[in-house]
Amino acid sequence: MKIHRKIKKEAHIKTRWRVAVGQLQIVVRDVVYGPKKKAEAESSRLFYEAYWRDEEPEEQVRLYSEALLLTPRDAQTYLNRGVAYDAMGQMDNALADFEHAIRLKPKLAEGYNNRGYLRYKQGLYAQAIPDFDRALQLNPDYAQAYCSRASAYGMLGRHEQALADIERAIEADPDFLLAYVNRAAYNLNMNHVAEAEQELRWVLEQCPDENERELAEKYLAICDESRRQQVGNADRSDAEL
Repeated sequence: MKIHRKIKKEAHIKTRWRVAVGQLQIVVRDVVYGPKKKAEAESSRLFYEAYWRDEEPEEQVRLYSEALLLTPRDAQTYLNRGVAYDAMGQMDNALADFEHAIRLKPKLAEGYNNRGYLRYKQGLYAQAIPDFDRALQLNPDYAQAYCSRASAYGMLGRHEQALADIERAIEADPDFLLAYVNRAAYNLNMNHVAEAEQELRWVLEQCPDENERELAEKYLAICDESRRQQVGNADRSDAEL
């Protein structure tokens, strides 16, 4: 079975975090700390336990909330809880957490990207772009932010800028499969069906995550429909001759 290196890396990280949770449980239970250090250790345990429960956003919110009671100035925990709220469809709570994370840590690039993408999902495309700009100022190799900004540019009809950002995303992280899916979608919109289909099939060979796979299969279905229409049009032209 072929395992893409991104998948192996993510599995390795999750395994290490599970080990970390177990170690932190021992620390919290057995090591003699002052109240502050013990609270920080317990908060870290809750954070790590929440992180890998990415299919259980309600449980993530509960665990991150418990962690924040112990360490209320932890920007990363607010950021992660905001992602979980977003997964639950609670956009107002997600926005509040992203903004809280930015206030606590103004140079947190992920905070701006997440807030921008939330605005994008609300249809506020022009308002989202400054957040993506700021994320990329803080981290010029942030592939997700390039793709996020490309999506906003595309919705505003700024297609050349969108394509340029997609290429930058691929350059920044060649393993970021969503960028290839987005590039294929643009090729499809420009009626470059063969190029789009080739890239989408390549993506499906790389063991994409669920979201990447769903998008690739969606656009492949559009490629197939486009080919059928082209064959039908050619048949009608031949019949007319």
